[in-house]
Formats: sequence, structure tokens, C-alpha cells
Amino acid sequence: MLGLTVFVTSELFPFTQGGIGRVLTNMLDAHRSTSTEAHGTAVVFLGEPIDASRFAERFPGVLLVDASPATYAERDDGFRYPPAGQYTTHPLHVDSVRAMQALKRLEREHGPLRYVEFPDWGAVAFASVQEKRLGLAFEGATMAVRLHTSGSVLNAMESNPVDRSSLALYDLERKALSDCDVVIGQVSATARAMQTFFDFADDEWLPRLVIDAPPVVLDHGAPASSSIVPGNDTPIAFSSKIQRIKRPDVFVRGCSDFLRKHPEYRGIVHVLAMAPDPVYREEIRRLVPADLAHRFSFQFDADSEARHELIRRSVCVFPNTFESFCLAAYEASLSGALCIVNRSNPAFAEATPWTDDENCVKFDGTPADLSRALTKAFAAGAAVAVARSPAHARPWESIALHEAEPATAVTALPLVSVLVPHHNLGAYLEASVTSALASDHANLQVIVVDDASTDAESVEVVERLAASADPRIRVVRSRQNLGLAATRNLALAHARGMYALTLDADDLIDPRFVFVAVKALERHPEVSFVVPQTAYFDDAPDADPARSPWPQCMTFVGEARASGLLQNRFSTATIMGRIEAFRGLVYDESLSAYEDWDLYMRAVMARRRFIVTNAVHFYYRRRAGSMIHSEAALRRINSYYHEIVRRKEIRIGQNTLPMYIVEGAADSDALALLRAQLAAYENSAVVKAALRARELASRLPKPVQLGFRRVAAFVMKARAGHRAK
Repeated sequence: MLGLTVFVTSELFPFTQGGIGRVLTNMLDAHRSTSTEAHGTAVVFLGEPIDASRFAERFPGVLLVDASPATYAERDDGFRYPPAGQYTTHPLHVDSVRAMQALKRLEREHGPLRYVEFPDWGAVAFASVQEKRLGLAFEGATMAVRLHTSGSVLNAMESNPVDRSSLALYDLERKALSDCDVVIGQVSATARAMQTFFDFADDEWLPRLVIDAPPVVLDHGAPASSSIVPGNDTPIAFSSKIQRIKRPDVFVRGCSDFLRKHPEYRGIVHVLAMAPDPVYREEIRRLVPADLAHRFSFQFDADSEARHELIRRSVCVFPNTFESFCLAAYEASLSGALCIVNRSNPAFAEATPWTDDENCVKFDGTPADLSRALTKAFAAGAAVAVARSPAHARPWESIALHEAEPATAVTALPLVSVLVPHHNLGAYLEASVTSALASDHANLQVIVVDDASTDAESVEVVERLAASADPRIRVVRSRQNLGLAATRNLALAHARGMYALTLDADDLIDPRFVFVAVKALERHPEVSFVVPQTAYFDDAPDADPARSPWPQCMTFVGEARASGLLQNRFSTATIMGRIEAFRGLVYDESLSAYEDWDLYMRAVMARRRFIVTNAVHFYYRRRAGSMIHSEAALRRINSYYHEIVRRKEIRIGQNTLPMYIVEGAADSDALALLRAQLAAYENSAVVKAALRARELASRLPKPVQLGFRRVAAFVMKARAGHRAK
């Protein structure tokens, strides 16, 4: 099957900076010069739009697809997505959805995709691999993720403070790696390091792993046949980015020690690097001893030709603690530099092209040993060989590509049991049941378990449902109040389906979700659950969340291994799953709340697999007195959270600790109160009226909207002046 080979990126040399973009450009150039295949190549570019004519001149024959932020669509291909600013996991989550939408447009307009490669950084592949696993797009396409260096790995290596969104990014990046077809490591040792970091077993990782070192191309000059022979005037250079993971501090300290020990050396030490963080840049400057300041040169904005000219005649040091490949080191070696590299960096490990005393000099990553390595390199007075990236067929040329799954005859639709626990929500129960019965999946039953409701309306509605002529509806009554967890378990006990959908009595499910989820579970027997993305809607008699604006959305990861320990980023209480998975886990009846969060946490701890929809398929009703939004309930959040973590354990090294130690990072009472106040604010009549007014105003002609804004600005300025008096 022919089709497009596609690369998804937010970096592309020479249009942007960044190592990912440079690697991609090298691969595109090499592919164009050697490929004889009939299928085409496309680049889906997520950054701000690139000039199409410049792109066509630089990459002739390559199709450019604009996936810039302005292309994000809230409605696309019949589905509806959260507004771009309402993703509650991580800001980069929306970028992955934007990439997925661009790929679907590409597929619709140009035919099937053959191979799609994403960078690991930022979980760009997350939405696309979920869409494929749902069976909604990309049939037959091989979805590959290349290990450049993920944002989560950088967070572990850098001095970056992390927050809850950082934990969600870890989960998103891991999920993208977990569900893609091919993982591309650029060096075996770095691929192993990332496997360990993201906690993948060998049988999950190795069958999908392909090692593919990218080509190395020089912008200036011809490739050298060997390195320079260093002398007492040879420059020493640091050409990496001024970034903690690159260890410029080790470079400055090691070189300072070398200068003191070797007064015969007359050369200059050059820091020839970008410095995106001015604070850290000055911190590195201050490491230079005052008496050696004249021996150091800092150049943060040198052009590429000047960089090449200096590097090619230098001893070039790479003290980096972690790299997926370190393209800059290969470029330096190919230019003629004598390279000194950190052997503790997996990119320079023993099983890589870098061999000590053959094509480089290695040190152990400390300033003292860098000083020793510099002494060794200068004392040897000899050239070394060039370190070369191995030549081989690229993954899209060599791996067995995935074929579309053959259509199978459907003998019978699997039965789905929709489980609706109910207690005193009669005003909403029938709407919830109706939304389930409207499903595109024909074979389902709705089991309503009434947990001893007491109000007259609820009793009447339950009676009416029990008397319904619809054979798909079954009502189970509890004689005494059991609580939500026990009611959910009672519903599970009565379920006859192969799959179960949990649905609370005041919420609504999109009619397409059951069909989509069943298809995914049928295709992937290793998966236990399918999670719908969620939109809130305000409680109103005429509420129609499928068509009306959403005041708020909630996005989920499914396998929230990290973020799910502090916030429920697994799913709402509504989820589709295999009945045996639910029954194997069961809801913990000792819990007063968060029984769903607890079940998902235990499921992920047991390495159960999830798939997540990208479109919104579940509608959560915001009621003024609901469990989540009332001030009294929010004051109890800390105790509820303690209940779900207190009997679990975590391992740190050889230590097993109670999981409640993570409560120190959970919300304080003050934050809970603030949430309660915010919820009250969001639900106030004044704010609802204001939001409604804004919605109506947005439908006015643009000139009229502009006039209103000018009037509003004038009024606000006048009020500010009045307050100043």
C-alpha cells in the first residue's frame, strides 16, 4: 500500500532553532537524495506558519501542512473538542490534538498515510495514537515516536520546579510511547535509559524498538578525515546550549583547573552557545575566577559560519549528562575538532560510535576529570579519527509497515450494560437513561440501581422506569441506603454485558461513545477501559450540551501513573470497561467518596491499559449543590483523599513507604476553600448572565463588537480615573 510518509514537528531547520528540527532536516535531505520510492513526503508543522515558497525552495517535493495554533478546530469531522484554553492536563495536550486534526485532514485530502513520525518531546503523538487505537483514523499507518529527549526527561535532568501539569506531561509522554507502533531510539544506551525512566518492561518496549542514528550534515566546509593535532594555542570550546543538562558549570570549572595547572597553554577558552536563560547565563559567567577572566570568551550570538570556523580548529568539550544522540558532537568531530565527551552520558557510552582514544577522549563527568582529559589530549599531540553516525536504511524504508486490520464479519453485537446508580436525583434520572438508550450501539441494557431514594419525585420516576415497556431497562431497588460505592458494585452484580458503562444519574453520554468504545475494546483485547473526554453543562430545563457552549471542560490521560496520585486525571466516574476488569477490581465500599478515583488508581497500579477519546463524549451536569461544587464538600476533600491513599504503598529505592506521604503535595484547606468560592462564583446568577451576554455579543457583526469594546474601554478608563481621585 502506497501512502504518505509524514513528519510532525514544531521545529525545522533553518526556519527555527532546536535540535529536533535539525535532525529532521538532515533526515529529509538524506531521504530526498537516496529515495526511489513512489510515495510522497509531508511535514506537519505545529509552529507559527512557515513561508510556503521558502519551504518549497528548501524542501522541493515535500508537502507542507500548516498545523499552527490558528488551525485548531473545536468542531472537526463530525466531532467536538474542548476549546483550546480548556485542557486541564497540560498546555501541550492541545498541540497533540491539533496534530491529530491536521493528520486527519491530510488523510482525507491526500489518501492513506503510510508512516507518521513524531518527536517524543511534548507528547505530540498522544492524540493521534489514541485516534488510531479507537479505530477512527490512520488505518494501516505506522505511528512512530523518535526519542529526542522528552520534556519529562528534561524535568528530571534540569533544575526545573515541577507542578501537577508537569506530572500530567509525564503521563501524556509515556502514553504516547506506550501506544505507538514503533519507538525509534537514536542510540541503544539512551533508548534503554528512557525505557527505564518511563518504566517499560522489556516485552513492552524491545519488540517495538528500532535504533536509527540520524545523518550528520555540515553547513560549512568539507568533512574532515581526522581531528586536529592540538597545540598550546588551540582553542577549547563549549558549543552546546547554556542549559543545566549540558553542564557548562563542569566545563568552566574543569577548564579553570586546567589553565592553572598548565601555564604553558596559551589558548582561549570559548563558551560559544545560545543562552535562553539570562539568569543561568550570568551564573555561569560568575564561575570564572577573576584572575582567569581574560582567558575566557563568551559568545552567545555567533553566526553558524563563525561557529564552524572556531569549532573545526578546537578541542571541543561535551560535558552533557544526558543526550539522545548529541548531534553537535558528531558535527564537531566531522568538522575536525578533537572531542572530549562525558562517558557517563548514555549517548557516549561504550556501545556507541564514541571510542576513547580512538575518536575522542572520555572523562567521568566531573571538573577534575575534565582537567585530566584536557591534559591527556594536549599532551598526546596526536590526531584522532572522526566519530561517524552509522549509515543504514531509515525506519520508514526498512521496518515492516502496519497494514489496515482486515474487516471481520460481525456475528453479534456484544451486550453493553449501562450502570446508573441513583439516589434522590429523580429530576435528572430519565434524561440520563434516555441519553444512554439513544446510543448508536444497538445491543445494550440500562440497569438503574436505586439506593433507597426518599424524595417523592425520585420514587415516582423510579416506579415509572420500572414499569417501562422498554425491555432494555431494568430497575434494581435497595431496601436501605448503601452508599455510592456499594451501589455501583450492586449494579455490576446485575450486569449481563461483556462491557459496562458507568453513568451517574444526573449526567449525559454522547450517543456515539458506546459504539466507539466497543470498537476499541474489540480491536484491542489488552485494553481494559475507554475514557471519554468531558464537558460541563449548567443545570437548566432546556440544557443541550451537545449543541450549546461549554462553560468548562475536563481532560484526562487514562493511565495517569504520576498525575493521578495527586489529582484524578484518569477519568470521571463515567468510563467504559470490560466487565471482568470492573469485577476484578470492585469499588471500595469503605470510601465515602472518590471510589472511582481509587478504582482507577488501583487499575493503573495493576498495569491495566486505557484508551482515551480526543473528542468530548461525556457531559457532566453542574448543579449548585452537587458533590464536587458545594463548599461543604470541598472542605472534606483532604479527608476523602487520605482515605484513598492511606492503605497504598510506594517504593523508593529499597524503601517501601505509605502512600499518604504524597499528601503534603495535595491541596491545603485554604486551596479547597478557594475552589469552593470559585465554584460558587462560577455558578452565580450574575456570572451566568454575563457569560450568556458574552455569548450573544460574540454573534454580532465584527464592527459592532469593536464598537462595544471601545465603549467598554472608555468606561473602564473613566472608572479607574474616578477611583484614583
